[in-house]
Amino acid sequence: MFKENGFTKYIIYSPLIKEYNFHTLFPDGICLVIYKNNHRNQCIYIRGNWMKSFKNIFYHIKGNIRILNPNKFFLKTEEIFWDKKNKKIFNEKNIIISDLNGAILYAKKGINISEDFKKFKLKDISGILPL
Repeated sequence: MFKENGFTKYIIYSPLIKEYNFHTLFPDGICLVIYKNNHRNQCIYIRGNWMKSFKNIFYHIKGNIRILNPNKFFLKTEEIFWDKKNKKIFNEKNIIISDLNGAILYAKKGINISEDFKKFKLKDISGILPL
């Protein structure tokens, strides 16, 4: 659990964490809960089979990735990169994004998305939108 000014910023669950000079490795999977604006009901949940963190600024996550954000968007993919300094998440892999209204989007060549999930740039998309 990491706190800042008395507020929980994020919680990491992992069976094994390996610390090195310039990076941290989570070889057996990761569950990460990131609290936004110091509110417990506004969090981003990230799960993956493997993660490498570079100085807590840049993350490389692989394998069966699931992300759920406060706006109830659900993202599934096999690999993502998360640049905390520039507040964006991106990849060049297939991605499926769905929401509670039944919309499903497929990005076949990757995504660029803001950390707060407010700005999306999907590459080679198709999908289902409810009317």
